[in-house]
Amino acid sequence: MNEYFYILVAVVVLTLLWRSYKQYTADKEAAQEHEQNTHPASPAAAEAPKAEVPIAEAPKAEAFAPSEANEDEGADYLLLATEKGREAKSAMREKHNAEAWELLQQQKTLYSQLKTHQSMSDAEFTALDSSVSKDLANLLRLDKNHKDALIHTIYWVANSKAVTKDQDSKLGAYFNRAKLNGTDLAGVMDFCLAKGVKEFNAIQDKVNSWS
Repeated sequence: MNEYFYILVAVVVLTLLWRSYKQYTADKEAAQEHEQNTHPASPAAAEAPKAEVPIAEAPKAEAFAPSEANEDEGADYLLLATEKGREAKSAMREKHNAEAWELLQQQKTLYSQLKTHQSMSDAEFTALDSSVSKDLANLLRLDKNHKDALIHTIYWVANSKAVTKDQDSKLGAYFNRAKLNGTDLAGVMDFCLAKGVKEFNAIQDKVNSWS
């Protein structure tokens, strides 16, 4: 979870720096254009006929607009998703659990929109989406919905790059509360460590088969 958080922070910072650089470049070009308009070239140069560029050869600005728009929109979705996560944690500290749940669902929606605009792979999206499940599992635990809390915990652990001590501890605690009869903790961990992306629906089906 910490690794993904740091990655998100790094991406946000780089995005903001890139926006600042683009603004600086645009301001510089505008200043140069203003300078040229203020101090025109010599009369001879001014009288020289302008070469006409064939319409077919003139580059279209629209050709570049989609990629820049997608980049900006993707950065906005990432910033908004990060902010929703912070707001959710604040709501949880204040014990406003219903509000926290709604904010976390909004964070997941923003990650889905980010995937659309940034052309993320399924694995990259799942890594982001599953990171939200740590807090969702905690809210479900407080509501004594232990089976769904375990599903979210498995989703979080199974799609992490490596299992941390915190994840190992939480997985054991959530498994014990769920009281499954069809497997043991070792079997759940084996499922988490198996190669490949673990989709949420597939985890639901697996946990249901262990009930």
